[in-house]
Amino acid sequence: MKIAKLILSYSKLSDAQLNLKAQNIVDALTNNAYFPTTTPSLAQLTSNVTAFNLALNKAATGDRQQIALKNQTRLTLISDMRQMALDISSQANGDKAQLISSGFDIAKEGEGSSAIENPIDFSMSDGANPGEMIFCCKAVKGALSYNFQYTDELPTADSQWKTQPCSSCQFTFKGLKSGTRLYGRITAVGRKGQMADSDIISRMVQ
Repeated sequence: MKIAKLILSYSKLSDAQLNLKAQNIVDALTNNAYFPTTTPSLAQLTSNVTAFNLALNKAATGDRQQIALKNQTRLTLISDMRQMALDISSQANGDKAQLISSGFDIAKEGEGSSAIENPIDFSMSDGANPGEMIFCCKAVKGALSYNFQYTDELPTADSQWKTQPCSSCQFTFKGLKSGTRLYGRITAVGRKGQMADSDIISRMVQ
C-alpha cells in the first residue's frame, strides 16, 4: 500500500494560481484540529500570503522594482509552503484524510520521487569588493537550479530568508553591509520540483 504524500513544490504555479493555493491552505488550516501548530506557523504563512497579494497588486503597474519585490515575496512564500508541507506530512504520518484537510495537494503515485541529494561542500567566502560574499557548493546531480539564501539573524523556524535563484552552483551577493554576520544555505531544485537543503553556515561580511 502506497503511503499518501503531499506535493512539496508549487514553483510551477502562475502568480495568480500560487496566490489562490496559498490562501486555500490558510483557510484549510485555520482552526484545523489535526494541525493546531505547524512549522512555519500559520500566522507566518498568513503574513506572507498577504505580502504576496499586496506585491502582486503593486507589480501590476509594470514597475520593474515592484516586479522584483513581487518575485522576492513569491520565493519566500514558496519556501514557507514547502517547509509547512514537510511538517504536515510528518505530523499526519501518511493519514490521507489529515493530509487532504491541510489544503495542500496530494502527490500522485510516483510524483515527488527521484529525490536529489543535499548540496555539500557549501562555503561562504569574501568577494572581490567590500560588501560581497560568494556562496558556492558542489554541483548536485539532477539539479536544475539553486536557491541561494541568507538571513542576518540566528536562524529559527520563523526566519525570513532572502533568496536568489540561479542556474549555477555559485552566486555572489553584492551590496551587503560590512561587519554583519550572515547565515546562509543553498537549496538544490530538481527538474520535478524536488528540493534539498545544504547545512546552514555563517560568515562575517567584509
